[in-house]
Amino acid sequence: MACSDFGAKLNLVLKAFSMSRGRLAAELKVDKSLVGRWAAGTVTPSAHNFSGLTALVAKRHPRFTMLDWELPLAILAERLGVDATMAIKDAAAPASASIEFPSRLIDTARNETARRGHGFEGIWSAKRLAFTRPGEFVRDVIMIRKRDGILHMRWGNSAYECRGPLLQLAGQLHGILVDGSDDSILFCILNGVNMPQVEAMDGIFMAIAKDGPQTPCGAACLLERECNLVGDIAEDDRNYEELKNSAYLWDRTHITPEEYAHLVRDIGPGAYAQGGDLFLRSPLARSLSRGGRQTERPFKVTV
Repeated sequence: MACSDFGAKLNLVLKAFSMSRGRLAAELKVDKSLVGRWAAGTVTPSAHNFSGLTALVAKRHPRFTMLDWELPLAILAERLGVDATMAIKDAAAPASASIEFPSRLIDTARNETARRGHGFEGIWSAKRLAFTRPGEFVRDVIMIRKRDGILHMRWGNSAYECRGPLLQLAGQLHGILVDGSDDSILFCILNGVNMPQVEAMDGIFMAIAKDGPQTPCGAACLLERECNLVGDIAEDDRNYEELKNSAYLWDRTHITPEEYAHLVRDIGPGAYAQGGDLFLRSPLARSLSRGGRQTERPFKVTV
């Protein structure tokens, strides 16, 4: 099989389907190191493996054929629904190690997303304590939507933005997001709701403070639905960006007493001795997560 830029194209396919090299190797019944050499471009698949790989892609993307491997990278990216600019940028970048999730975990997340992921899609406003401005509350804007069988999240405000997968596992949502401006990582674990549409979610937010020493910090967070997605990717992106850039801090009048008590915790030995928490927790018994019936929620900007 002769195919130019095969390594870059294989990496593009893996990205399009959120598939690890290990998962691909298992499905093709080949050694993982062989897939690594394909992705690095040092070797190309045999005719047998190339046929199997093409059939595997066609199962997830109907009408994909061997001829599609010969398409220019940008056109192949468009065919697979991946941003062409990012695909070319990734192909030009030097090869690096990738983080791989166990295939059973991704399978579980895909199954959960297929079953009830739609209820989490939308644009959300978040409330949390500011890491660098004591006593104040940051207003983050989040967009959650499904791609390649799992949920993905954009989380930010006018000062920063992180992106990454949001995995549905055991009734909770686990976000692992990267800030492309400084390569820092944001983690969140949110309490899910088994309802047709989720209206609010709470959980724990973890990131580094944007201060000099890059201090690791964690805080309780509360996400509330701003609006539903309209289904047009470009329009949803515009709505998200407009909300994200509209405000940075919450006016305290927008923080109810119940929310304040939930977001500002007294924890540690003293609180624990009085029946409180020794460390930051977000138990379901005290969760503010809630669901509702599916409704149309028009886009709006709130400041």
